[in-house]
Amino acid sequence: MRMGVDEKGVTEMIGLVDHVSGMNKVASGLLLEDLDVGGAPLLPFPEDEEIEPPARELLVDVEAAESARLGRPGVPAYWRALARNRHYFESTWKKHKLLLDGGVLDLEVKAAVGLGVSVTNGCKYFIRYFHSALVNAGWDPGRILEIFGVVDHYNSFNTLAAGMQIESDIKPQ
Repeated sequence: MRMGVDEKGVTEMIGLVDHVSGMNKVASGLLLEDLDVGGAPLLPFPEDEEIEPPARELLVDVEAAESARLGRPGVPAYWRALARNRHYFESTWKKHKLLLDGGVLDLEVKAAVGLGVSVTNGCKYFIRYFHSALVNAGWDPGRILEIFGVVDHYNSFNTLAAGMQIESDIKPQ
């Protein structure tokens, strides 16, 4: 038993961390963070007629799920950008739904992990995304700030351990 969850929860958390890290890299690479300051994404958002019909259908699902998750209407820019490539969009959305909406971990825990990963990676787009999800779930600023404290604490531990080249003496039982 780790962190109050069994092996399924631990593997789910690992998958979630990997998924959010990948999303952070894509959002940063597409320059979606520049949208806040009036910038343009690296690739223009596709016009509706440029989106293949199966991807258009998925956008309806994305809008419903993400509007509920984030507490605001519309398709987030990240998903709109991915809709240009139907196969990539479809596979990423399926993984996103599987990891964020299914499994054994609580939805709020998943959003908190997503925020922590995004803070660690410095991805403004997904910091705002997961912050919105937590605010929509009723989290107050103090509780959200606690995530930043945990990220700071463990990133410091990791930096020290790596810098000092400390071999772990903690092994799975």
